[in-house]
Amino acid sequence: MLFIIGTSIGNIEDTTLRAVRTLCSAEIILAEDTRTFGTYYKRVKELFKLSSKKQQKFLSFHTENEFEQLSQALELLKAGLDVVLVSESGMPVISDPGALLLSHVIKEGIPYTVIPGPSALTTAAVLSGFKTERLLFLGFLPKKESQIISLLKNLKDGAVIFYESPHRINKTLEILAKELPNTKIAICREMTKKFEEVVRGTPGELSGKTYKGELTVVIRL
Repeated sequence: MLFIIGTSIGNIEDTTLRAVRTLCSAEIILAEDTRTFGTYYKRVKELFKLSSKKQQKFLSFHTENEFEQLSQALELLKAGLDVVLVSESGMPVISDPGALLLSHVIKEGIPYTVIPGPSALTTAAVLSGFKTERLLFLGFLPKKESQIISLLKNLKDGAVIFYESPHRINKTLEILAKELPNTKIAICREMTKKFEEVVRGTPGELSGKTYKGELTVVIRL
């Protein structure tokens, strides 16, 4: 069976007991980054005072090798093994690897389930303080400016959320300042961590600054 598990987005104490128990009981763990996951896994087992009851195998499973690893993952599932899928943080499949595997699992009738967990998407939506009666998630924005502009022109009233890197955020803010100059924006960074911060303002007010860490941007149209 395939278990898709949401892990913490920063604060390790946000990990659920069910998630750790499932991790400890699986034979195979597909991890976006096996090294960082190994450190996280050791810490959560210590936190919950749990240990692995089976011999476990860790396999690298990320965007660049998902297609290559697909057949092996499916073979393991068809052999009746319990396989866990985790991303670097948060929920797999949502702007993270796993969509291709999940589509084949469904197509071939392999049982699967999702173990809920923290999400940068919902956390930022609430942290922003904006009304979120209508919420649109864009994942990561396109790399080309023309594509971003085209996307922005099709947005309607409501709250819009997307992920952004600290290296691209100012360029994105410059585009927003030209296309949606009076829009209210909240930039959420380092959520659930020690230096969690939310800055609010118009695109022009927020551009030209230095932003560090993982960024989730909320726009109120």
